Amino acid sequence: MKNSQWALVTGASAGVGREIAVILASKGWNLVLAARSEDKLSVLKEELISSYAVQIEVI
Repeated sequence: MKNSQWALVTGASAGVGREIAVILASKGWNLVLAARSEDKLSVLKEELISSYAVQIEVI
């Protein structure tokens, strides 16, 4: 069964926000990632999906 828990991570393109996103994804959380740099978020999205098979939405 897929995890139905979702978390919103702001500032997810770098630093602490990015690390929080990685930690939550590694625990199976689906994520909504928000930051000013959509390019960096898109790269992170692909990394997390391929590594942890979670659902990711980018804002």
